[in-house]
Amino acid sequence: MIILLTQTLLLLFITGWNEVELFGVSYDKLFNIIIFMVVGLSILSIIMVAELYKMVEYETEFKIQQVKLEESKKSIKNLRSQKHDFLNHLQTIYGMVQLGKKDKVKEYIRSLNKDISKVDFKQDILSNSILDSILISKKLEAVKAGINFDCKVEVGVEEVNFPIDKLFRVLSNLIDNAIDAVKDSGNKESIIVKGTDRGEEYLLSVYNSGSVIGGELQENIFKPGFSTKGEDRGFGLYIIKSLIEEFGGELRLESKNGFGTEFSCYLKKIK
Repeated sequence: MIILLTQTLLLLFITGWNEVELFGVSYDKLFNIIIFMVVGLSILSIIMVAELYKMVEYETEFKIQQVKLEESKKSIKNLRSQKHDFLNHLQTIYGMVQLGKKDKVKEYIRSLNKDISKVDFKQDILSNSILDSILISKKLEAVKAGINFDCKVEVGVEEVNFPIDKLFRVLSNLIDNAIDAVKDSGNKESIIVKGTDRGEEYLLSVYNSGSVIGGELQENIFKPGFSTKGEDRGFGLYIIKSLIEEFGGELRLESKNGFGTEFSCYLKKIK
């Protein structure tokens, strides 16, 4: 701002004084000096804007890394807190299996999570794919929130050119976003997860019947740091999109009245 003001004053000076000698310097020489200064200041302005742009990029990347670090810390903390109980439960279940008490094993598992008895894991819903484990846990979350949760995942997802840990992360985040979008609604909302083998690519989509994302929000929703939920938010979808594009895929959004909202991941398959 200071540079721009200085340039303006210099230009006003040379346009307002046609005949003047300042400190023995003629108008022509003074004109050339001022033009040189204005050009120099313009170049300096461009350099400063470029540096500011780099600083914004560095800040955005720093926040993204902070989000990833916080997610990792939460995961590590949860794993540590659950490790002891998990080992105890596993030893108990193993002992029952060794004794041939299969019915007791089922009863014991149900007692660990009373909500699991409310969930009907039909054979035609699951696909014996690598995603079944995460779909079961997310369906339990949806049931607790009073949300209908359906999924139909075709075989072939194991063939995508996408690391399994990142695939779990993408699907988990999209389902979590869908649950957040519909759990506060007064209506009986639903979430549908689909996996479709399309030959050279695999389409993985997460649909929810909750609130619609408006046109202006759709244009900005994948930008880093953009969020309607406050500061230091809005990096989840940007990270998901970046991960998918890193491996040659594409993330699309469809959201409109009378339909709902659907995020579709087009994942390239290993050739």
